[in-house]
Amino acid sequence: MTIDYIYRKEEISVRSYHICKYNKLNTISDLKEYYFKHKSFDKLRNCGRKSNEELIEICNKYQGEHFENIETEIKKENPLKTIISDLTRVQREVINSFILVNTNSLSVRSKNAISLHLKKNFKIKNFAEKVFFNSVDIKHWKNVGAKSIPEIELYLNIIKDFVKEVSESKEEKYLISLKNNFLIQRTFSISKIPNNVLESESIFLLTDFLLNSNALFDNTQIAIVKKAFKIYQNQKELTLDDIADEVKLTRERVRQIRVMCLDELFEKLSFIQNFNDDLFQKYNIDTNSEQIEINQDLIDVINITNLTFFSREFVTFILYVYLSNRFSLIGFVEDVIQPKYFNARNRHNWNNFFLIKKEIIKEIDFNALANDIDNRINDRIVESYSFNFKSYLSRFLINDNIDILNSGFSIAENILNEEFEMSLDLNENIIFKRNTHKQVPEYIIEALENLNKPSKLSEIFEWICNHYPEATKSEEALRGSCQRSNEIIYFGRSSTFGLKKWENTRNDIKGGTIKDIVTELLENSNTPIHITEILEEVHKYRAKTNERNIITNLKLDPNKSFIIFNQKFIGLLNKVNDYDLIKYENLPIQLGKIIKGKLKKNTLNDINQMSNFLNKNYDLTLKETKNILTSLNINL
Repeated sequence: MTIDYIYRKEEISVRSYHICKYNKLNTISDLKEYYFKHKSFDKLRNCGRKSNEELIEICNKYQGEHFENIETEIKKENPLKTIISDLTRVQREVINSFILVNTNSLSVRSKNAISLHLKKNFKIKNFAEKVFFNSVDIKHWKNVGAKSIPEIELYLNIIKDFVKEVSESKEEKYLISLKNNFLIQRTFSISKIPNNVLESESIFLLTDFLLNSNALFDNTQIAIVKKAFKIYQNQKELTLDDIADEVKLTRERVRQIRVMCLDELFEKLSFIQNFNDDLFQKYNIDTNSEQIEINQDLIDVINITNLTFFSREFVTFILYVYLSNRFSLIGFVEDVIQPKYFNARNRHNWNNFFLIKKEIIKEIDFNALANDIDNRINDRIVESYSFNFKSYLSRFLINDNIDILNSGFSIAENILNEEFEMSLDLNENIIFKRNTHKQVPEYIIEALENLNKPSKLSEIFEWICNHYPEATKSEEALRGSCQRSNEIIYFGRSSTFGLKKWENTRNDIKGGTIKDIVTELLENSNTPIHITEILEEVHKYRAKTNERNIITNLKLDPNKSFIIFNQKFIGLLNKVNDYDLIKYENLPIQLGKIIKGKLKKNTLNDINQMSNFLNKNYDLTLKETKNILTSLNINL
């Protein structure tokens, strides 16, 4: 038997028919073979819950090899069996709804007896097998008393007559309308329902109708819901005080009602799951995708099609309710669906909803991802940094399923774009940009790095003015910043500055004054040092200075930190206890003349003889001897 034949008999919907044809399931045998192998049809493209149930029911209905012969025999035995076996999908749905409506109208005792007998399965197929085609008398049903029998008999006759009535109509639009009418009346007790709501099966049109009919909440509650939640586009955001003034309640009572309605909104709206809205055909929403992206174009199509004016937030929430068996909602409802009166602490405050397949939600903690990104961008970032986004995403895996990263990557990137207005770079790195204002010393450091040499303050000022005109107003303002920064060094009193790090990377740079250089050299020595050696050290960084300048500089030290011995040996006053004072204080002032006299008489003609002489008489080392000779311009 072909699918085309089944479709012509109206046993499957247009959508299920197209699903079969698209997936090349052209016969009942193909359908049963697929079902036997996969146990379900929900993996087929665009096959939703209703279509899946419908195709399974067809497989079960045609499971016998000689169905047609058996069916013919059944028809001869019982005309009602013929009617029920020939019912189309829509006819069955209408009857199922009617059974539920009438069951709920029974007394508690009768309703419980029916539920027990049917094992809570009120579908027409089960109903017929357990009631119409069962020879057991009602009085023998469990928990059925004498008072319940007349009520149940009337109930059964009403349903039987309705089955016959429905079987006489094949017009699908009428049957859908009839089914939806029973569903809405059963749930909300609304007497008059517009035909476009009943016939369209649009979850958006239905939601709009239920809101405006005060079917979901009472008058006061719905007034607060419409004002407190982002139901409609361009909706004015009101505070609790504003709403309280309009509905004539206290602020606290409005808050309580708002919280209650928000808690109940999902459950109240879950009624729309009874409708069979073809989201793919109407709006090109692919319910087999890993995430459903709700953009403004889609919102416009939905609102224009249904003559509604729903906001993006509320449309997403409606879709979540409708598809909640397969999709999860990322984003706190209280954050997104209502104006932000305050921000929650210790977590990200969501601005959008994201509809994501449940299978992926079980593997990746997107809430933790959002919280971490939020914490990072709200921390003080002095210098921008980045890292690979996929590696970063792997930190939020729940079950260490690395394979899910490819599916989760695009979802996480979408959250990054929509929620934080951040984008990945060309190498798929996430970048956390500096979020602090640049301080004046940082401009100076940047200038020096570009000038790449110790520079006059005027040079630094000129560079900054050319690149950041608003950064500073004068050279003097720069001078103070240079002196306060630990990353900037100065050179004497020449208004020349450089970078501290250059001292470690360049051999010719040392900050501070000549006095600072000498002090550092003497701090590392346990003996006074001759001016010749000091000059050699200073010349590494200040090539233009000389002995006289250094000695004059040290003598003028206001702190009197230096002690200058005869023959230009220099030490630190705070280290005199480490020195051999007798040795240096007793050096003769005329030592130079003594040395020159010895040389003139040719008694000391080489460095070794001279060193032995000075060591024996004045305890001077070879190094000290060489320094004294250098200072006297004597070369041995």
